[in-house]
Amino acid sequence: MHPHTVLEFASHSDTGLVRSHNEDAIAIVPEAGLAILADGMGGYNAGEVASQMSVDLVREQIQQKQASLRMPRMPWQTSAPEMWINDAIVYANQKVIEQANANPDNFGMGTTIVVALCHQDKLVVGHVGDSRAYLFRNNFLDQITRDHSVLQAQIDAGLISPADAHLSPIKNLITRAVGSHEEIEVEVHDHSMKPGDIFVLCSDGLSDMLDQIHIQTVLRDQAQDLDTCCKTLVYLANRQGGFDNISVVLIRVKELHERRFMEYIFAS
Repeated sequence: MHPHTVLEFASHSDTGLVRSHNEDAIAIVPEAGLAILADGMGGYNAGEVASQMSVDLVREQIQQKQASLRMPRMPWQTSAPEMWINDAIVYANQKVIEQANANPDNFGMGTTIVVALCHQDKLVVGHVGDSRAYLFRNNFLDQITRDHSVLQAQIDAGLISPADAHLSPIKNLITRAVGSHEEIEVEVHDHSMKPGDIFVLCSDGLSDMLDQIHIQTVLRDQAQDLDTCCKTLVYLANRQGGFDNISVVLIRVKELHERRFMEYIFAS
């Protein structure tokens, strides 16, 4: 039995105080070291369809790639988890567009997505839209994704200061989404993990209501119990107004094992 990286997961999702139903979707697969969060948009319940479809498809695609690693390897098989995440989201994009075109009720639906996949001593994070990932390390919280949004583009161009960004009336306009265009650009990055790290995935229903310092304070106070921490974050977002669906996933690195590449492939 090989020692391996041990992750602890917790999640919570809530409709909030204003919306009639929850268009966020979450999947956690602890044995695969995988967490996915999506925030859907579209009329009627189309946002729910887009987010749940995307989460399910991305989970299936990535788990299939992981399973194929245990098979005798073919020379053309790729084993890069960055590619798995990219390809899975591209596939989900194609299926969401097909579904929208086939069903008038689902026309115009789309979703953000953020995917975190543990691979050896790295967490590979891919995203489209403004659902975020943060890293809480040594009591400090850093945002490790950049929103694909009109507002972020304005901040990057120096047209608006980050301090004033929360006042912007356009903060929910995103520039990329699953289901919006045939061509989708997925952003994927690797992040080194250390024991004790906590990675946070969330929809904008959390990050619009609670700023980074607020989230950091909750993690400092309650990090010993991830489940309570999730529920506190959602509770506080509701207390600030709960204008949107609120979803959060917390991933704690409990033990870290740096596996050599060949050992990883042939481990039973």
